[in-house]
Amino acid sequence: MKLSVEQRRAGLFVPVFALRSKDDLGVGDTKSLTAMIDWCGQKGFSVLQVLPVNETSDDNSPYNAISASALDITTLHVSPETVPGLSVKIYSELCSSLVLKKLREGPVKYATVKKLKWELCWQAFGHFEKAGPSEDANGEHGKFERFAGQESSWLADYCLFRALMEQNGHVPTWEQWPVEHRTPLTARKWVKALPKKEHANFVRREKFFAFVQWLLFSQWETVRAHGDARGVALMGDIPFGISRHSVDVWAKPENFDLKWSGGAPPEPFFQPDEFTKVWGQNWGVPVYDWKHMESERYGWWKRRVFQVSRFFHVFRIDHVLGFYRIYAFPWRPEENGAYVGLTKAQAKKKAGALPGFLPNDDETGESRDANREHGEMLIKILKEAAGNSIIAGEDLGVVPVYVRPSLAELAVSGFKIPLFERDEQSREYLPPEKYPALSVATLATHDHETMAGIWESWWQDFDLSQKLSAANGKEISAKDKELIQKGTYSSWELYRTQRFCRQDDRTLMKNFEPVIRESLCRRLMESNSWLAVLMVTDLFGMKIRFNVPGPVSESNWSERLPFNIEDIDADEQRRPIGAFISQLIADTGRKTG
Repeated sequence: MKLSVEQRRAGLFVPVFALRSKDDLGVGDTKSLTAMIDWCGQKGFSVLQVLPVNETSDDNSPYNAISASALDITTLHVSPETVPGLSVKIYSELCSSLVLKKLREGPVKYATVKKLKWELCWQAFGHFEKAGPSEDANGEHGKFERFAGQESSWLADYCLFRALMEQNGHVPTWEQWPVEHRTPLTARKWVKALPKKEHANFVRREKFFAFVQWLLFSQWETVRAHGDARGVALMGDIPFGISRHSVDVWAKPENFDLKWSGGAPPEPFFQPDEFTKVWGQNWGVPVYDWKHMESERYGWWKRRVFQVSRFFHVFRIDHVLGFYRIYAFPWRPEENGAYVGLTKAQAKKKAGALPGFLPNDDETGESRDANREHGEMLIKILKEAAGNSIIAGEDLGVVPVYVRPSLAELAVSGFKIPLFERDEQSREYLPPEKYPALSVATLATHDHETMAGIWESWWQDFDLSQKLSAANGKEISAKDKELIQKGTYSSWELYRTQRFCRQDDRTLMKNFEPVIRESLCRRLMESNSWLAVLMVTDLFGMKIRFNVPGPVSESNWSERLPFNIEDIDADEQRRPIGAFISQLIADTGRKTG
């Protein structure tokens, strides 16, 4: 299946972890995704978008992966039918009805889910090894060995890193490991010097991690093939950064400038705390050493893009602005608290430097030209590595004036979110029919509240302001005046949104009525963008939020849909929504095939 930006398409976004099916192990997986592909194909969606699927650490953030190549075990469908060597007996013992009931209730319980899947795979690996090629009617051993050989350029370091993680309390903070574990060279010497039995056990664990990756790659290749057969393209995601505590940084620290932590500058619309308000977002991802990467012909990035292109027909580059220039901090996120309340002079004295853009600032025409040239050079390399896959660039936040024209010249789709596309004076929504064709339109991203959630928060602000304004004879405090002003602005947003939806704005709709939800979907699908993507939560009018940027919380990246995929059309409330979106996709010329 080959995509073209010349053909209008409709997409649905849902994180894999959020999918729920009758036989999952407490998290969405490749089988759940396959079922979602079937539903999308039936309704006319020809693109299914997911979040990054690389292996995560204990914060479970898909944007803080410990490997740019390895896939996360949570996405693996584990059953005796899909994992070679896994017996029905072992599966039944580890996955009792009580265990599964607890896992399937509520949000993803990552620690328990991961522990269970690793143990099931370990048991399967033992039987797989013991059986040997002589008892292998399907040639699985040969397939595994070929995979290990073909992927050795990244797999060998990854397996060593993962085995060392186990030796060090299952944490990837390699800078705090024993000295002999902190580089691949010294680690391999350490492994070689282990007593015979310990050495054999360690090497076996390395092979086990390769086994799991083989299972994952095999299943994801099957998912892509299933999408091809159903006419549904998969849309993936590449984060601009990679975790400081990843195998990539551990194995090739020369690719990174570890003195700096990447992030984003302060912006008026995202100020969750005093630090972010003053200094911006400090993500903690290491900054790339572009000069060293150039000396290796950007091989690391080429491989990263190639890996994603194996499974995805189109992919989003999160924070594409970083290729032009990255906002960097001379301190790590764990030190942020020490800089709250400091002046710039005090902060510079403490850190030795101030946060700013690298490789150049954006303050002069010369530096802006240099940044644009730098970004365009890198994106051209990525496009070449992507082959037939289409690249879309997430160009939200504080966007330099040259980035969007640059992406357009490179034929890279930017993003259009109606809430952010406004007339500067009136703050009215811009007509989506005038969005550039080379763009991806969506009502919100995984980082935002859903439209139902936003509508409710506007009404809460408005309702509170009315109650405060009605306090006759009472002196209104400065704080209450601020709340009244906020509520007034929220009421304007409600009016604007009703007008955008082509609804009568003489009376505000207090609830997020079906007519508003349907109108928002219609306006998105009517956009001129080649791809219009609905979050599954916006399609069904839900307030579930997948991520709140900034805080590390158990609720982030863990919320799941409140229904099984198999039951979407069985529900009398959801079934009409499916029929509505199917007709809308057809009416707006986005149905393919």
